[in-house]
Amino acid sequence: MKDRITIDDLYSDAGSYDEEAVLLTLRDKIIFSQEHEILFVIDPTNLKARKAILLYALAKKMLKANQKIDDEIITNAEITDKVKLKDNTVRGTIKRLRDQKFLVRSGSGYEIPVFKVEDVLDSLRVNGD
Repeated sequence: MKDRITIDDLYSDAGSYDEEAVLLTLRDKIIFSQEHEILFVIDPTNLKARKAILLYALAKKMLKANQKIDDEIITNAEITDKVKLKDNTVRGTIKRLRDQKFLVRSGSGYEIPVFKVEDVLDSLRVNGD
């Protein structure tokens, strides 16, 4: 007898990615403050902009998945402020990440879709993680 499928089985926010793999990727690069702020352990300006933005977006995804923050959306202004990258660099890098489908528009910003988390992790490993 087949198990019944319900509408709940089709929702994607159920955490269908390997949280441990994300945490291992973030370890030694990101820490969280008691106020759930994302802090880089290493100077993010010494990282490629692409890597810094993806690490920040993954960190927000983990905070949201663990119900520490309300949303995982990142914005250009937030990245410029928190990651200390120049506005032109942020805009150009986010555009490339959108073109590669690592980020998608969500509300007033961007997020990593659940189904792309593994691809983002693979990309970070290949590009010097």
